[in-house]
Amino acid sequence: MEIQIANDQEAPVASGPVARLERNLTIEYRTLSIQISRHVQQPHQPKHPRRALRSSLSWWGRLCSLLPLRKAHEQRRADHAEQEARLEATAGELSEFKFHLGTVDETLTMFGTSPIQGLEDSAVKRRRERDGPNMLSSPPNRILLKIFSWLFSGFCPLLWIAALFVWIAWKPLGNPPNTQYLALGIAILIAIVLQASFSAWQEWTTSRVMASITGMLPVETVVTRNGATTTIVATDLVQGDIVHIRGGDKIPADLRLIEVSRDLRFDRSMLTGESDAVVATVNYTDENCLETRNIAVMGTHATQGSGIGVVIGTGDSTVMGRIAKMTTSNKSEKTLLQIEVTRFVIIIAVLSLIVGTTLLVMWAAWLRHSYPTFLLLSDTLVNSTGVIVALMPMGLPICLTLTLTLIAKRMQRQNVLVKNLTTVETLGSVN
Repeated sequence: MEIQIANDQEAPVASGPVARLERNLTIEYRTLSIQISRHVQQPHQPKHPRRALRSSLSWWGRLCSLLPLRKAHEQRRADHAEQEARLEATAGELSEFKFHLGTVDETLTMFGTSPIQGLEDSAVKRRRERDGPNMLSSPPNRILLKIFSWLFSGFCPLLWIAALFVWIAWKPLGNPPNTQYLALGIAILIAIVLQASFSAWQEWTTSRVMASITGMLPVETVVTRNGATTTIVATDLVQGDIVHIRGGDKIPADLRLIEVSRDLRFDRSMLTGESDAVVATVNYTDENCLETRNIAVMGTHATQGSGIGVVIGTGDSTVMGRIAKMTTSNKSEKTLLQIEVTRFVIIIAVLSLIVGTTLLVMWAAWLRHSYPTFLLLSDTLVNSTGVIVALMPMGLPICLTLTLTLIAKRMQRQNVLVKNLTTVETLGSVN
């Protein structure tokens, strides 16, 4: 029984432009739905054994279908807690930045530099040996682990098993060796290499997006060293260098501004999302280093004006370096699509192995004794392998990846850069 209570409210009629405007408004309804069910307790009746077994199997199937989702949900909660802890740690590290709170003289004294003389060559050499070059460190490559995952992911383990059986059927079981089995084994190996190559190509396209962050850094910058203004490579900057900023320059490192013009402004949209340029100042305007205006963050742009700043952070010790390190060390969470595909792969793999094993058992228990000349052991292995390979949808991962890639390309034409293809699934759920 369902009861619906509707409350219709009609706007009052008015005259003039307001009346024409209100007539175009649609009438809104507020609906309350109440579902009432009646439950009658039935006397307990013993179930038929076959019906009870069928009911238990159905509930067991439902439970087994929920287990992957439950494990994925628990793993996602653990990853989320780890990500929150990492964010809090990064926020704590950023909160330790206190260079913007001191005066200009205190900052110069802290880094042992002078706005007129700058650093000497000996000081630059010591600090470069201590801090390293002014560049973001690349994430670990782990090429061997990647190659292993490319060759043994998805349906590739079953393909390796099938190739092994076919090669055994060729030699030493083949008497004489059948060249068709050799060709079949080579074809299966080619299929494995093609799938691994496609996975490697996908990984390479994703790594190009991650490597594009290095394009945010300038190539050269103007500094004051040994009392002279010179142009050096941005990777040679060290803490305490006096950097000169002009309109249109990219900030090569984290700078504490010590001299600014009235029209000096920075574009921080790539860091904070602010669409308007921020006016630079010498004195701090906020205790937070990301909000204050006397800090020029590495990777941002100077839209106009000019100024001078002291390098307070280089490479991974900058704000951009800490954020990049946090994002690259984040574990990729499995999406619902990946969970369902993994579940489907497991089901198909189990079914194909059961069918292939059944054929081997039938040959060993029946055909080998009743019809000894009908099939040899090598022929039986090849037949079982053919059934296993035929049941596997080997093109499924490639089709899914190509579909997500096409969607990512379409989003790129709309100026939306997709870092990971699994993001497409999440964005597809957004209205």
